[in-house]
Amino acid sequence: MDDVNHNLVFDTDTINFLEGVSDKETKSKVDLGILSSAKKLNVDLDLLESLDETPKFNTIKQTSKANNAEKDDLVVQDFIEDADVHLKDIIDKIFKNSDRSFVIVRDDKIEYANKTFLKILGVAGEDDVLKKNFLKFVVKEDWNLLAENIGEMLTNDKSLMVRLKLADNKVQRMNFDAIYLPDNQHFTFILVGSKIVTKINLVSGLYDDLTGLPNFYLLEDRVQMAVNAENYKDIRQKKNMIGLIGVSIDNMKAFKSLGIDDFILRKLAERLILSLKKTFTVATGLKYQFWILLPNIDNLENFDVEIKRVKAALDEPVADNFTEHHIDASIGVSIFPDPATSAKKLIEQAILSIQKAQHDGGKRVVIFGA
Repeated sequence: MDDVNHNLVFDTDTINFLEGVSDKETKSKVDLGILSSAKKLNVDLDLLESLDETPKFNTIKQTSKANNAEKDDLVVQDFIEDADVHLKDIIDKIFKNSDRSFVIVRDDKIEYANKTFLKILGVAGEDDVLKKNFLKFVVKEDWNLLAENIGEMLTNDKSLMVRLKLADNKVQRMNFDAIYLPDNQHFTFILVGSKIVTKINLVSGLYDDLTGLPNFYLLEDRVQMAVNAENYKDIRQKKNMIGLIGVSIDNMKAFKSLGIDDFILRKLAERLILSLKKTFTVATGLKYQFWILLPNIDNLENFDVEIKRVKAALDEPVADNFTEHHIDASIGVSIFPDPATSAKKLIEQAILSIQKAQHDGGKRVVIFGA
């Protein structure tokens, strides 16, 4: 096959025209004409544009890009700052004068506190609490309880009683709900406290609104009083046993999903009161639903009888108009003075026993040390 000549061949008039182009303006027009023709021929435009990628051009383009990026950053920053102002305005409008406490906590530090919370603490102003660790204003044991349960509070609408440490060294109990605030860099949430307890309602604050039972804080006082009564006995007198029973309703979440959790708790509270001696204290708990204090137990045989009564009350289903609801209860028991040697140990060992019962599958009784 003959070689093919790929050289472009211009006619004489075209050659004369191109050679006659001398001034810059005309050359520019010619360049534009060639580029237009190239586009019509579907020439790779990226290749043509690469002809302009000179070091000088690159520097100009990168500088322009950097300037635009800087402008974008400034615009975003202005927007964020402006949004923060509006967010604070919204927070103040909603929370500032509410009769409920509102506290925003970020990474354990207080970012916002409304007037009600400041008033309850007895502090002069926001500067006394902002950026301070929330732990500073909460009883340590309750802080640990809050840390353990914050996930459930945020996801399951669970509220929790927390003891606040006031400026005058007094303690104020308050029920808190929690709301999660999406934040990729920090763990942030709002704590919404119950209304201010007036002096008239201070006594009712020691009892559970739903069941009417003593709450856990009143139970703690009664446990301590029972232990003190035994410890103050004459050395020649024999100490009676004190029993403490903690009850976890392990399927309470299922009852809550059905909207019958309050009904179940009221019915069980009534049943426990009617099943046990009037000298015993049946109380509500914080993490676990019920606590029973059994003072003045003469011997282990009598103690065993009372434990069986509690278990029987919980083994019986709770019936409504349509259905019988079975209770899955983990029961933990502790005994003073052996092995528990104090009120604190009595409570701690009961909690450990509940956890052991749950770990072993639930629906059983575990006596600490047995």
